[in-house]
Amino acid sequence: MAHLFVDSLKRFETWLRVEKNLSPKTRDAYVYDLNRFAEFTARLQKTTQEGLCVEAVTTEEIREYIRYLREDLDYRATTLARTLSSIRVFFDFCVEQQQLGATPCAGIQNPRQPKKLPVYLVQNELKRLFDAPDLSSPLGIRDRAMLVLMAFCGMRLQELVGLNVADADFDGQTIKVLGKGSKERLIPMNADVEAALREWLARRVPAEGERAMFVNRFGHRLSGRMVEKIVDKYVAVAGIAKASLSPHKLRHTFATMLHANDVDLVEIQTLLGHSSIATTQIYTHTNKARLQEAVERASILTGGMTGT
Repeated sequence: MAHLFVDSLKRFETWLRVEKNLSPKTRDAYVYDLNRFAEFTARLQKTTQEGLCVEAVTTEEIREYIRYLREDLDYRATTLARTLSSIRVFFDFCVEQQQLGATPCAGIQNPRQPKKLPVYLVQNELKRLFDAPDLSSPLGIRDRAMLVLMAFCGMRLQELVGLNVADADFDGQTIKVLGKGSKERLIPMNADVEAALREWLARRVPAEGERAMFVNRFGHRLSGRMVEKIVDKYVAVAGIAKASLSPHKLRHTFATMLHANDVDLVEIQTLLGHSSIATTQIYTHTNKARLQEAVERASILTGGMTGT
């Protein structure tokens, strides 16, 4: 017994509503994707959409539809992936309902998502960012120290706010960071990091018993949201036209500088605290020749910060 696509789609929509409890908007998106697919497939089979049978749909027809969306309609990879997901879920449903013995989607891979290159600062932008805080005030000295640590140590936002004074080892020239999964790692200090930290620690006034490296005006540990606001403030003051430049983008700057200066990928992985080398590999997709031209070694980016 053949199962008409339109009838199966009605049962599928009921299943999404009753069994999966999906919102009307999500259900409508599924139905829209599947109706367009059915219309295209019916044309390939020289039949009507109402006459299309579930059993008649082939793997090659699904591939042809995805090719049509990608090449003829110029769909983005994200939209293609969503459309293919709708088709997959529908045919999986048909298999569960014993309308099909196997799904025609088997063996069809998701469209490749384009890799997003990391946003990072080049030398003159980094210098302007470091020059933005008012160094006549303790909070300005604190803010510059945070900017320097994010750019030259590659810390995550929560790693920065979680730092304690005892984590800075000036004798060993390292900073101990508690990363994801409570994994500790040591990050070397360069001269700029040491100078900025020493200057801040000389002005730091903590509340009683407060161990945090970076404290607010009341002496208590800064929150991540406050650090984000501080970065936003100095990006605006420095006139840096980078979209959504966040603390995490300063971490990208650190990794990009390392890669531009031929630091081994495994060493970058260790410094950033990535659990997988695959995460670190995004930095190999940057234009190395351009980076070599744009970025100096981290220790000389500011021309030496001690006397500024």
